[in-house]
Amino acid sequence: WIAQTGDSESWRQWENGKCAIPDRVVEQLLAMRQQRKKHLHAIIEKINNRIGNNTMRFFPDLTAFQRVYPDGNFIDWKIYQSVAAELYAHDLERLC
Repeated sequence: WIAQTGDSESWRQWENGKCAIPDRVVEQLLAMRQQRKKHLHAIIEKINNRIGNNTMRFFPDLTAFQRVYPDGNFIDWKIYQSVAAELYAHDLERLC
């Protein structure tokens, strides 16, 4: 999804430092990090302002996620799940 090559060997080479990570991959990862931070901070702000019931949906698969977020893709789903898991781990959200 990120490298768009389907080649796990490239990932291994990037991770062990044998090859440089392509700029487009670095840019994609930085954009994903920013998207995650934005989502996380928006939910924390709602918690701090007591908006909502502090319950966040946890989607078991991409299909379930896309029923609620039809324009969402695999990466959007993974970022959403990552935020949900972090908030749950810090006892800031319940999952349903």
